[in-house]
Amino acid sequence: MRWTSDVKSMTAAGPLIFPTGKQPLVKLGGNFVSWDASVMYELMDSTNLYARAAPGFRAPSIQGRNLAFGSGFSTARSENVLSYEAGIKSDLTDTLRVNLSGFQYYVHNMQFSAVGGAAVGNSIILLNARGGEAYGAEADVTWLPMNNLTVNLGASWTHTAIRDAGLRSGICAQCTVTDPVVGGFAQINNNPFPQAPDFLLSLTANYSSPLSGGDALFFNTSWWVQGYTNFFLYTSREFNANGNYQGDLKIGYTWPSGNYDLYAYAQNITDKANVQGAIDFNNLTGFVGDPRVFGIGLTIRH
Repeated sequence: MRWTSDVKSMTAAGPLIFPTGKQPLVKLGGNFVSWDASVMYELMDSTNLYARAAPGFRAPSIQGRNLAFGSGFSTARSENVLSYEAGIKSDLTDTLRVNLSGFQYYVHNMQFSAVGGAAVGNSIILLNARGGEAYGAEADVTWLPMNNLTVNLGASWTHTAIRDAGLRSGICAQCTVTDPVVGGFAQINNNPFPQAPDFLLSLTANYSSPLSGGDALFFNTSWWVQGYTNFFLYTSREFNANGNYQGDLKIGYTWPSGNYDLYAYAQNITDKANVQGAIDFNNLTGFVGDPRVFGIGLTIRH
């Protein structure tokens, strides 16, 4: 168990922000008792079942960026969450390990940042939703199909939803909003959390080929695929991504002493333009991740 007390405050002054010389003061605080309980049961020598429950706490937040735009600061009350998880961990064979789990959590007074929006301009406003709900499942597999080769597979599915019938958010100026809009603000009840993909898939493979002198060649690759991801609190046809993916590659040589690795690498080898976010008050502007990158590297261990 843990008891947390968090108090924070903000002052601001300056002729450009407050011509009258006023110094507003905001002070927030929160207290919470958190705990963590888990149980594990050995079903057989190679398989364990487990369950876990735990609450968590996030202190109140103060956002002062809007002072420069004359609209003052915004605040959000402290939030707390109660989460549950249960699953199975198993070594099916000497070369195959499989872990499965399911989870659910509910966040009370969930803190969100409403970014941009035509109604509020170039600003960030803190909001509290009455609640936020999420549940899903995860799986990871480790497989050794042959000597010196390890393959890891991962998959997750997550459903998220904002739970607040009265919560509204500023919207874009040009995009096609798919939520009900009242007075220039979107009603966002039941929308997914922003930047929360509904599924993720991953694959990594690592191979090492020992040589006669104690040195070795190695090969690593990793891939991921990301499902539907909404960028903002409101939903629109434009500001989301679906099907982002990336593959990376590394090939190298390890010295006999094991102290040095010399390698060549390529990141985003397919040169996929993955849209990662947007600026919703500036003509449907989006931004993407890095393009294809090639390089060489040296790792030194002592």
